[in-house]
Amino acid sequence: MNNIQFYNSVSFAKGIGIMLMVLGHTFFSVYGYTVIYMFHMPLFFFLSGYCFRVSHLEDFRNYAQKRVSRIYVPFVKWSLIFLLLHNIFFHLNIYNDTFGFEGEVSQLYSVSDYLKKTFFIFFCLSGNEQLLGGYWFLHTMFFASFIFYGLLKLKIPIIGGVVTLLLSVLLYFKGIPVVNIYCGPKELFAVSCMMAGYLYKSYSIEEIVDKYSMLVLLGCALLLLLGSVYWRGDMLDMIWTHTIPYFISAIAGSIVVMMVSKYLTGKTHRLSSFISNIGNKTIEILTWHFLSFKIVSLIIIAYYGLPIEQLAEFPVLRPYNTQGWWIGYLVVGVAVPVIGSGLKHNLCKGIKK
Repeated sequence: MNNIQFYNSVSFAKGIGIMLMVLGHTFFSVYGYTVIYMFHMPLFFFLSGYCFRVSHLEDFRNYAQKRVSRIYVPFVKWSLIFLLLHNIFFHLNIYNDTFGFEGEVSQLYSVSDYLKKTFFIFFCLSGNEQLLGGYWFLHTMFFASFIFYGLLKLKIPIIGGVVTLLLSVLLYFKGIPVVNIYCGPKELFAVSCMMAGYLYKSYSIEEIVDKYSMLVLLGCALLLLLGSVYWRGDMLDMIWTHTIPYFISAIAGSIVVMMVSKYLTGKTHRLSSFISNIGNKTIEILTWHFLSFKIVSLIIIAYYGLPIEQLAEFPVLRPYNTQGWWIGYLVVGVAVPVIGSGLKHNLCKGIKK
């Protein structure tokens, strides 16, 4: 596989992952949601390890700068912007003190609230707004990346992956984060997923998978489906006894996506280009899809004559999300950020000219 095919298949896999994330956030189906959450976020950590360049081990400064520019800076920038917009959103009923997420509602912020949240955004990569709920991923990726790097620098990828997985089991059991840096079980679990992706590529496991592709595909799909029934999990809410079997299913699901991506990128140029473009806009979709959902919620409110206060219901209006409206949420949640990003790019390009 040449470099172009490599990056296209990775972008395709990211495109599948980010669309599954948006679909999962629509809560379109209980079982469908469960299957998606078995692997869709671990997939991104797997891909991060899969794409890691060994040359980075000789240049930590460059690696750290990229982590800061690609993860820390977007987190801080958009978290601060959404924080500043909080009270405006409150008056627009995007937030209010009546509706929210599972009974958790919002209030107007005081100066003290703004200062406290600004501190946590800058120094802990936390305290982001409800509309940026998916930003836990950036927080986790940032800390996990450096732990992952350190383990590779120590030349203990297999031992390191096993140890971080076992530590995540312990911390999920105890529910204790690592003090001061808000780095706990999900970060350590993410490291083990990154290490799995690294080993998958570097230890020629991918070649074995390609050789026995049909058997591997069926086996991985079976592990994923069994997991969704017998050891359901979620990186944000894990039963500690499910951690290791969940990890196995998550990696199995990631391998299925990788296999599908490699196959389709070589067969369908238009589909490959479309999905890959979505995959290259993961940060934009992660940032804007919840706010984009409000467009669909407004349409539902207007169509059914609901009170405007229900606009604050997060992330979607129930039970309408299971009555076909999830399709609208999915399309808008992906399309608006992608189109907006394209318009911004063309505008900036035009200004430079």
